[in-house]
Amino acid sequence: MTIPQTCYAKTGSGLRIAYQQWGSGPPCLIAPALISNIEIAWEHELYRRCLERWGKFMTCVIFDKRGIGLSDRFDEVPTLEERIEDMTCVMDAVGWQQAHLQGNSEGGLMAQLFAANHPERVLSVGLLNSVVPRKYRPLIRARFEEGDAPIPTTKEISERFMKIAESWGEDHTFMLDYELPSQNGNEGVNRWIARLCRMSASPRDFRRQFDSLVRLDAGDAPERIRARTLVQNTKGDRVLPAAGGRVLASVIPGAIYEDIPGDDHFAWCMPIWRTTLDRYIEFATGQPLPYTVVRKFAIILCTDIVNSTKQAAAAGDTAWRETMEGHDRVTRDLVGRHGGQVVGSTGDGLLATFDVPSQAVSCGVEMLKALADIGFTIRAGVHAGEIGIIEGDITGIAVNLATRVSQKAADGEFWVSSPVRDMMLGGSTAFADRGQHVLKGFDEPWRLYCVGRS
Repeated sequence: MTIPQTCYAKTGSGLRIAYQQWGSGPPCLIAPALISNIEIAWEHELYRRCLERWGKFMTCVIFDKRGIGLSDRFDEVPTLEERIEDMTCVMDAVGWQQAHLQGNSEGGLMAQLFAANHPERVLSVGLLNSVVPRKYRPLIRARFEEGDAPIPTTKEISERFMKIAESWGEDHTFMLDYELPSQNGNEGVNRWIARLCRMSASPRDFRRQFDSLVRLDAGDAPERIRARTLVQNTKGDRVLPAAGGRVLASVIPGAIYEDIPGDDHFAWCMPIWRTTLDRYIEFATGQPLPYTVVRKFAIILCTDIVNSTKQAAAAGDTAWRETMEGHDRVTRDLVGRHGGQVVGSTGDGLLATFDVPSQAVSCGVEMLKALADIGFTIRAGVHAGEIGIIEGDITGIAVNLATRVSQKAADGEFWVSSPVRDMMLGGSTAFADRGQHVLKGFDEPWRLYCVGRS
């Protein structure tokens, strides 16, 4: 789909709030987390696929809060009551009298107060990894369950965010490990997060936003919510613990609570993003979603550019995007010529499927050489297994394993899993044994091989 146009709504105090609208179906107003830029959000497949699927079932509007992203900065630190005016003016700008609300993290706090103060404008409420008002925080530790992430102190949270601020817009390795551990080690995601942060706020603006956030409070708003409410929380979230979500569900009248398996605070980028999103959409619309999974055997090729974060920082955003266009032309052409299909992006690489292993291996070997000729060093990995296909998107353990194999490959090398090597025994391709490796998310070690090395 085409990225939606950015528009502006004006608050009563004259601030201009950036927003986008896309999709069709019941209206849904999305209140984002602390870090946001409604245009940059579309640049990475991990996040874009979520937005696109959302728009297939609901008419979506998302905005950048005052002081962040493409919206006006504020002079005086706003109260939460002033911040929810952003939601009112955006709804008025698109002509909505009512909408379903979906709030993430800090945006969840805004959604709580809006739903309590403006019940006539709210059809339902969805809260995902949401901030808990101060009144209810003493109840959190009592709702801790086995398997939850440890509950952090306020001091620990502050120290972690200040550490993020120290490398703001540059190296976000710590931020990924803290808020998006499922993508830890994914250089492409690191680069996108760094760009998202730069385009969301300057280092000083981020500190100012965080300082204002810790003062925000919705009071007894949860108790005053009358709309149907679904509270979801990632069980292993280290930023806002699942126990907090359980507390919210216990004080919001009639609310439903659901644990989400995983550890990511950025839940829309998790491997199970579709399940989490579909559950919310079904709750909001009251309708089950069509869900057809086609299963097939495939060879999965995953690639990633080495040191892309440093290269992007040196080149600048515009030049790097132009460089990536050349990368995409070369890789997509090679995949097509070898009988494969590009099915997704890994940030600074691609995900492709093939019918037989020799196609994927030949494509990968040529890809390493062709990209080296235009200045790219990549690492690549291939695995074979059963995948699920849902509306063109591929899922399954085999996909995750192919990604892990590529992450283990040395710079400029092409590695395959043992099933791929075994299926190509007797052919002309040489494989070098790289030993057994423990891959993230897999209990048993896997033997991996390098293509074309002795």
